[in-house]
Order: sequence, then C-alpha cells, then structure tokens
Amino acid sequence: MPSPSATPESVRARLGELLATRSGRLLRGALVGAVAVLGCSVVLRQARATVHRMPAYRLGPTSVAFVDLPGIVDPTMKAHLVQGLPELWPTRPEAWPTTYDVGLERRLREVLGTHPMIRTVRDVEVRFPSEVRVRADLRTPLAQFRARFATSRGGLAVLQVPVDVEGVVLHPDTYAPFLAESYAVVVTGVEAVCPGLGRRWTDTKEQVAEGLAAARVSNRLNAELGVYGVPKVVAVDVSGFPATPKTRHRGEVVLRLSDGRFVQWGRTERNLGDVTHEDGYEVKRDRLRDLVEARGRDDRSVLDVRYPIRAPVAPRDL
Repeated sequence: MPSPSATPESVRARLGELLATRSGRLLRGALVGAVAVLGCSVVLRQARATVHRMPAYRLGPTSVAFVDLPGIVDPTMKAHLVQGLPELWPTRPEAWPTTYDVGLERRLREVLGTHPMIRTVRDVEVRFPSEVRVRADLRTPLAQFRARFATSRGGLAVLQVPVDVEGVVLHPDTYAPFLAESYAVVVTGVEAVCPGLGRRWTDTKEQVAEGLAAARVSNRLNAELGVYGVPKVVAVDVSGFPATPKTRHRGEVVLRLSDGRFVQWGRTERNLGDVTHEDGYEVKRDRLRDLVEARGRDDRSVLDVRYPIRAPVAPRDL
C-alpha cells in the first residue's frame, strides 16, 4: 500500500515497473482476459435476451418434423402424432425454447418423450433457425383390451381399446386403420378399471401383464401353427388369473380360436415358475396341434394343453 506521501506520479512509476516484470505481464494478460470474458458474457446475455424476443428463433409445435418413420405408420397415425404436439408446449409462445438455448436437445427429448404415441425418442436434430428433426419409435398395439372406464356419473363404461407392449392405453381412433389391416388379439377378463388413454395400465392381480403375455403367445401360435391348419387365436380370457392351487383346474388363461373352440392354456411362461407340472410353450404348442388334428371340427370340447394327454385305459379282462 503506498505511503501517505506517495504522489500519483510515483504510484504510476511503480505500477509501470511492476507491469514490466514477468509477473506484471501475466497479471496484465489475466486482467485483459477477465475484462474480455466479462464483456462477452454481457454481450451474450443481451444477445440471448434479444433472441428470446424474436419469434423467428422460437421452437414451437410447428417446428417439429418426424423423419424416418417406419412403413407401418399410416397417414392417420402421422396426423394424430402431429396433432398431439401442441399439448406438449406451453400455451404462451414467449415460454417456448429457442435455437440458442443451452441443453436444448435434452429439453426437447424430455418434452417429446411425454407424447402418448412416442415410445422412445432416438434422435433430435436442431436446424437453424427454427427446425427440429425428430427420429422416434412409436407405440403400436399389441392387443385390444375390453376395458372398463369410470364415467363422470360414477358408473362404468365398457370400451375396446388398443394397448401397446408396455401396457400403455392407446387411442382407438388413432390406430383404427392399423388394426383393420393388422388384427390384434382381443383380451377380456381384466377386473381393474382402465386408467385412461395415454396411461400405463397396471393392476395388483397382474391380469394386464398376463393378458399382454398371452397376446404374444397367441401371435406366436398363429405364426407357427397356421401351416398345419390350426385355427387362429382371436381372443384371450384372463378372468381366471391368478388362480389358487385348488381352483387352477378350472383354467387361468383361456384362448378362443377362430372356429369358436376354446383352449385351456394355463399360464404363460411369464408366471409359470410356481405352477407344478405345467409344461412350457413349445410342449403346449405341439400338444395343441396334435389335439386339433386328432379331433374333428364337430368336437366342441375344450382343448386342454396344460398337461400330458393321457391315453384311455383299456378295461381289464375279467
């Protein structure tokens, strides 16, 4: 600290001597750098505030373009995909993100991931000045569930709704053309009330999960047994699931074939571990094929594939 008798000229002389040294030059460079950073931050902040006020750089629902969608996505699905975007954005355009926002791609992924039709956002590409190209995997129906919905008057309404592989309830209108061309197995017997469109459907008895597993089993059976003349599985009943050991003989998962016959399938392999002596998928599949071939179409008895087929015992000679 300069002494009280120090003059401005002496202070400037000493400061000059300090800046002439190596340490002084380093201090001067650091000071210039700090001032430059401060100036750039002020300019950047002002520029960002200006950009936020300019509509040309805001990213809204109309900025989003979905690219590389698979061929199964029909025009109706595409239209509903776009129509659902405004609900994901704030109502005030001033709150929309801009092209220059920090962490923009991550924020857009989070926003688009809440779309009820989108299962996974694979890639987000922001193009200047206000275009967002999105590659996403869409939800498609695995099965149709006959579901009970709570009404505003306290009652229950029964509707048939598509459900995807993760148990998310999809809008029937969105997937009507898709279901018309790609038939989905109908699942009945779920006791729990449906949570609503766009929500994941779970229940304490796991009937929804077992119904989805049974739908996958049905699709596999239809693909593997069609060449043998086995009628297609068109519906699944899970009202008997889960059964106690005493009531399991009544059946848990029941398949309905296109010719009206029923198949006692038992449980799917999703939950087969605690069931005694019940066979797995491959054995049941082959058993179903054998039963269909052995019995005529006029035989309307239930086809039970859960356990080995026992041949009739011939009476003993007396």
